[in-house]
Amino acid sequence: MPEVWFWKSDQIKIFRLNATDEYEEVNRSGFFPNLDPTLLLQYIGHPDQYDAVAEFVQAIRKIS
Repeated sequence: MPEVWFWKSDQIKIFRLNATDEYEEVNRSGFFPNLDPTLLLQYIGHPDQYDAVAEFVQAIRKIS
C-alpha cells in the first residue's frame, strides 16, 4: 500500500511508503496533492453527511 491515512483525535496523519519500503509521515497526499488535510477535517465529523459533502465541495471550489 503506497499511502495510508489515519484519522484519530481530530487529526489526519498521512504516511507514504519511501524508497526503503518504510512508511514516513508526510504533510500532503501523493494522490491528492492539492487537498489540504486541515480543510478535510472541518467536514469529517459533521453530523449530516449530505450537508458535509455539499459544504466540502463548495469549499474546494472556492479554492480552485
